[in-house]
Amino acid sequence: MKVWIDQSQCLNSGLCEETAPSMFGLGDDDLAYVRENGRLRLSPGGEECQVEVPDDLAGDVELAARECPGQCIHIVG
Repeated sequence: MKVWIDQSQCLNSGLCEETAPSMFGLGDDDLAYVRENGRLRLSPGGEECQVEVPDDLAGDVELAARECPGQCIHIVG
């Protein structure tokens, strides 16, 4: 399973970071981005920044996607 965030739909609520801090975080622009190996994937962002989700974090990522007020978290696979 992979995950990515559509920053154009992000409402910067920070809920994803609260739910799965190992996978999500807010950038300097206050928009959410996915993390890979602990670092935010800031460039280029969007669908081109799909990140593999470790099995032990899949439930948290799915919950974050369901609860995201902007519906900007996308799960692939």
